[in-house]
Amino acid sequence: MKRKIAVLVMSSMMVLGLNAQNLSFGPSAGFGGTWISGLPNSKSRAAGNVGVALTYSSAPHFGIGSELKYSIEGGNSKVGSTDIETRLDYIRVPLKLIYFFGDFGDKLRPKVAIGPSFGFLVGGNRETSNNNMVTSKTNATDLFKTLDVGIGASAGINYRLVKNTWFVADVNYYNGLTNINQTGTANNKNRNIGLNIGVNFGIGNAR
Repeated sequence: MKRKIAVLVMSSMMVLGLNAQNLSFGPSAGFGGTWISGLPNSKSRAAGNVGVALTYSSAPHFGIGSELKYSIEGGNSKVGSTDIETRLDYIRVPLKLIYFFGDFGDKLRPKVAIGPSFGFLVGGNRETSNNNMVTSKTNATDLFKTLDVGIGASAGINYRLVKNTWFVADVNYYNGLTNINQTGTANNKNRNIGLNIGVNFGIGNAR
């Protein structure tokens, strides 16, 4: 698993690092809601992520981006009087094609983005309870597949704070494409939506 993550990160870095003068990077964190399709009486639960983001843009309106983040996902459901809480912890690597509105030098740059996202399951658990009494707890890695693949879409802004430093905010939606269930016939897919904020620092003469 670590080798797969390293290959994805190195590939992203090679693509984004074509010209360091047009590269920006920085920390990112987010929160929102997450759920799993195909569960009985599926409900959302709190989600969160933290990591780093990189953006490469040498054209006025187009760029490419990547992130490496720790992402808490999953969902809740209910069968009869039994409550089921599922937490899935991923190392997630989204890749993005970005369209920027406005021009280089503008203080505010709205943007939209879309691209694939790869999640590597590293932890979490499924907990069942009845009348608020826990009846079982199972490691997520025993129930769900290691790799999750889907499509992410976002809309947001880059706001220049000072030269070569931007405040970044995005509303993100993730739609899983692969069945994450490995123990039965159910077709379960990850879904989540949330807000991410961060600060990007430009390298060289990044615009």
